[in-house]
Amino acid sequence: MTLQQLEYFCEISRHKSFHKAADFLHVSQPSLSSAISRLESELGFLLFDRRKRNIELTKYGNYFHRQIEPLLLQLKFITEKTQTMAKSDTGFIDLAYNAPFGKRLIPKLARGFLEQPENKNCAFHFHQASSSKIVEGLLLGKFDVGICSMEPVDPKIKYIPLLNQNLIAIVPRGHELSGLGTVDLKDLLRFPYVDYTDEVGIYRQIHKFFDDEKLLPKTVAKAPDEESIAALVSEGFGVSFIAEIDALKNFDVVQLSVEKENCFKVIYVAYDENNYLTPAAKRFLEYCLSGKPVIKIEGCSV
Repeated sequence: MTLQQLEYFCEISRHKSFHKAADFLHVSQPSLSSAISRLESELGFLLFDRRKRNIELTKYGNYFHRQIEPLLLQLKFITEKTQTMAKSDTGFIDLAYNAPFGKRLIPKLARGFLEQPENKNCAFHFHQASSSKIVEGLLLGKFDVGICSMEPVDPKIKYIPLLNQNLIAIVPRGHELSGLGTVDLKDLLRFPYVDYTDEVGIYRQIHKFFDDEKLLPKTVAKAPDEESIAALVSEGFGVSFIAEIDALKNFDVVQLSVEKENCFKVIYVAYDENNYLTPAAKRFLEYCLSGKPVIKIEGCSV
């Protein structure tokens, strides 16, 4: 059974004539008749009653037609929609990113890209996820491009640095460290500590800093992102060492610099080198890496 045979069957059903269907399909009538005979042979029942001048569907042919025609229409719709999505000038881009980047970084990148004349008709599908879930989605072809931390899960994922995000200490307002401006990690970790949850990518980098200095935090709470951590710190749960984000100004915390070399987190553009990228997705990737984006985000540097 082939798609062509099913399309022939539906056209004959619509025209109630092999001759008219053949003219419409621009095929010879013998070719059309042969295709339907092969289909009937494979199905094991007759589709058409050919004994009358205007052919009619048999009982089983009528049922088969009612089931098949909507499927063919759906297939046509899906094909046309996918072709539109993949077109160079109207393509869709599935962009995944860590939640904190959704406030400033991602809107700026997307807006800057769409302002380029060749991209004005493109569209984004935005997805918030952890770095590990972004890598998983890239490998499955669910996402085209990811903006995330490095997750060394699969060598097929290509990571290219986009920005450096400062790492800072935060303490409750009025805390005994709050007036220092700069703090050493060993002094910070004398106090109860609010940590990232283990599955968050930055957790490993933060704890590598601690391990290098043989420090062990007195963890009293864990949270998955900077805003959740800041909320706990502002309520006096403890202190923390996190990535700097704009939203920290909305919490009753004091931000302190940390006396440590390379005290930043690298934000990467990630993609699967083995997956097909639409022309629009390719252009977005090139845009991110070309130096065109003017990204001015608190706590970040190019």
